[in-house]
Amino acid sequence: MLLHSLDALDARIILRMATGMSDIEVLMNPEREIDEGTVSMALALADERRSGIPMAYIMGEKEFYGLPLKVTEDTLIPRPDTETLVDVALRLSELYQRPRILDLCTGSGAVAVAIAHTLSLPVCLSDVSEKALSIAAENYERNIGRKPDARLGSLFEPWSGEHFDIIATNPPYLTELWYEETELDVKAEPSLALIGGGADGLDLIRRIIHEAPDYLAEDGSLAIECDFRQIESCARIFRSEGFSSISVEKDAAGKERVIYGRRLS
Repeated sequence: MLLHSLDALDARIILRMATGMSDIEVLMNPEREIDEGTVSMALALADERRSGIPMAYIMGEKEFYGLPLKVTEDTLIPRPDTETLVDVALRLSELYQRPRILDLCTGSGAVAVAIAHTLSLPVCLSDVSEKALSIAAENYERNIGRKPDARLGSLFEPWSGEHFDIIATNPPYLTELWYEETELDVKAEPSLALIGGGADGLDLIRRIIHEAPDYLAEDGSLAIECDFRQIESCARIFRSEGFSSISVEKDAAGKERVIYGRRLS
């Protein structure tokens, strides 16, 4: 009764958090009395969830690419859609021998951690948010076992004079209108990590595609996550900046999600 009006999965998670019991233990002990402290904790967690705080923030963790990631209100919550970006980066890595890889606009570090874990290679990461970058570095060290090369700054500012074989990025790309249409859960996440700027949401992506050639090694690749409604515009920007071998990858829902191309000499 105390968890009424919650999604069934959310209710089970809150019950696990409050009681310290697994789902099976709860089912096997239906008559177990719950003390006042546990009830108070469950009520407080349920109130947080009903107020629109995402479950991932309440738990403090989100799984991505099979790996546990710490998340806070300073980071975007990693989504399954973004696993498509990781898949593309892994495929691109086959073009190079021990590629140097950058996760730009890293947020929680999800993309960098997934790539580094899969390839057993270091991945550089950067973000404009100091708090997000701290979480990303913590997630990287937790899952990879070493500190990353993590740098603070806007887009490519921290990487002056450096070059990468692969740059993968999930930058902010929502328009103001799309953001206003999102659910309460999404609005609980940092808008800095969601709104891309401009009427089409592509201001940051334009900058990335324009500046990326200066930071890509010869024959280097750039992969960007965006909304399926922006793919054609992104393709035009890629071509105008001299990229070739431009391709698009669909996410698990069948929507065009990642666009990528190469800087050929």
